[in-house]
Amino acid sequence: MSVIEFPKQQRAFQPVGHYIRLGDSSYKKVADLVAAGVITSKRFVVNGSKIKFLKSTIQMLQGLGAEVVLDPRTIELSSLNKCGGHAASAPWAAKHHGAALQPDVFRPGHPSDIYGAIARTAVEYGVDAVLAPTHFLADPDFSDWYILDMEGCSLLRNALDREGGNDIALDYLLAARLQDLSDQTLRAKLMTDLPNLPIEVLWVRGSMTSPDKSPANAVQLIRALAALHNLGMPIVMDHVGGLAGEALLAMNVVSAISHGYGEHTSFVTSNWNRPPKKRDPGSEKPMGRAKRVGLSNLGQSFTTKETRVLLSAHRAKTFLLPNDRNVLPNGIDGLLEDPRRFNAADGRQRIEKIDSIPTANRPTYFCEERMSEIVATAKAAQKLKPKPAVAEECRVDLAKLQARIIQHRLKSEQLKDTFEEIALDHSERVAPVRAIGAPRVSQAHPKSGSA
Repeated sequence: MSVIEFPKQQRAFQPVGHYIRLGDSSYKKVADLVAAGVITSKRFVVNGSKIKFLKSTIQMLQGLGAEVVLDPRTIELSSLNKCGGHAASAPWAAKHHGAALQPDVFRPGHPSDIYGAIARTAVEYGVDAVLAPTHFLADPDFSDWYILDMEGCSLLRNALDREGGNDIALDYLLAARLQDLSDQTLRAKLMTDLPNLPIEVLWVRGSMTSPDKSPANAVQLIRALAALHNLGMPIVMDHVGGLAGEALLAMNVVSAISHGYGEHTSFVTSNWNRPPKKRDPGSEKPMGRAKRVGLSNLGQSFTTKETRVLLSAHRAKTFLLPNDRNVLPNGIDGLLEDPRRFNAADGRQRIEKIDSIPTANRPTYFCEERMSEIVATAKAAQKLKPKPAVAEECRVDLAKLQARIIQHRLKSEQLKDTFEEIALDHSERVAPVRAIGAPRVSQAHPKSGSA
């Protein structure tokens, strides 16, 4: 049996953090959910690509006592596959639409002054913290991003101070493949270099199959994150929500998670430096992402059409949906019409549950209660008999959907065994992950939550 070094605990109840990304396409809806009290988090991330539309939203969030972090989106802007999307609207994006930012842009003295541009935007919009303008370390076309990113972090700190943002915090965003996060050579460099940077929090964004779908990745990621605890700074796992996010929080290996609703839920790096495929003008495939419903009882998400099919089965609602009017106030129709509201309310309750459990007991809770719930629900779900007429109406392949449920049941049983082994292999030989602390405030926030 492999031994995974596990953090010893300092506090009986170490608070967990939950950063909500407003995103590029969902920022208005997320802001509405905050105003309606559905989202109660006090930590948010805004994209540099949409910040010009978010001044009143930032003021509203800060009026509610929230911390607002600016993501300059340099990871996406330096990828040929992603730079022409939403990220291209950032003030420091390449002037030619669809052109990736080249390494020279991030060297000292470049005429574009990207560090000054980010700093001036941060000060103008009054954010509380900024993610350093880092890059994907496994970029196949450039292998020295690590060196430039280390230097660029200090250059942005200097620019913030020069532009009047002395009280704006700076965080470091480490974006890498899971295999690189597990590499001892990289970790040794991080342990030496990060403490010398003017940063407060380490954010980690991993390119990988989500750990809630791969037991091997779950073990590897938890080991990699635990090895970073000796840095002595809070760790935020970025672009991870749902069951994977719950697992990392409950296993006490991260201080917080960060994700959006309908976007910023994974980090895909395939075709990183290849131009995106052009859409076929004659394609009948709808544009944009399909709306998805996170059925947390099952630990799985489905499109709204797939959800409608599943819920057509007798008694499906009983064990697939929460019996809580606060989470599901408008019934099935409301859920399918506005899945973001449901996902936000349901996800909030899941994280609040983890937060309410003594820190040392969270791994046991996750294995014995949370994963047991998922396995039991998956066993019940595979016996469902959705109505073929509804599947046909929704144009959902019923056989494939049922096969996915069966596969998910098998995977959830494997995950349960994996997390039980991690919890049993508890070791007290490494430092605990540092608590995230109270929301940071860079300036006097408005007293009112009104926009």
